[in-house]
Amino acid sequence: MPISDHLKKEEFLRKDLCNALRWLFVGAVTWEASRNQTHRCANQDALAMFTSLTQARALYEFFFAEGKKPDDARAGDFAPAWKPQETDLYRRYMAGGKPANKRLFHLVYDRHLRSGGSGHDGPDHLKNQVLEFATDLRRLTEEFALKANPAFRDSVQDALKKALKEAKLVAHHYGIVNPLAM
Repeated sequence: MPISDHLKKEEFLRKDLCNALRWLFVGAVTWEASRNQTHRCANQDALAMFTSLTQARALYEFFFAEGKKPDDARAGDFAPAWKPQETDLYRRYMAGGKPANKRLFHLVYDRHLRSGGSGHDGPDHLKNQVLEFATDLRRLTEEFALKANPAFRDSVQDALKKALKEAKLVAHHYGIVNPLAM
């Protein structure tokens, strides 16, 4: 691979993948903290949820999307032999036509009916999947790190490590147990 292509990919992992994971995890921790706090910022839970779900969508596309435009980054660029299986969570909530697309990413009629779950506050409602998406994508990223071309493995692992460190700091700030700690 030409050195400029390698450097471009390294920069992507170091900056963009790291930031997507970081904001996914920070959003998930902030969302969790907002559910257990009596004193919080107005709309903290909604802002944290939207942040997490937006990053989750971008990351799932990175891992699972088949087609791409010339400037799209895909996991296959770093791990050509790895073809991850779409997760149940992705298929149920994030895939085309599913609740995240119908509730968040596209304006459709009867959005309120497209939660993917039972009732407004049911445990299977899209808004209650924030931590599940973060956990699912953490696991996928760990698998990706193991399957990536050896020249990129350390960069993927470093991106994940930095993002998880940020989640830990946010949990500490809110005085909660880090829900993403393993």
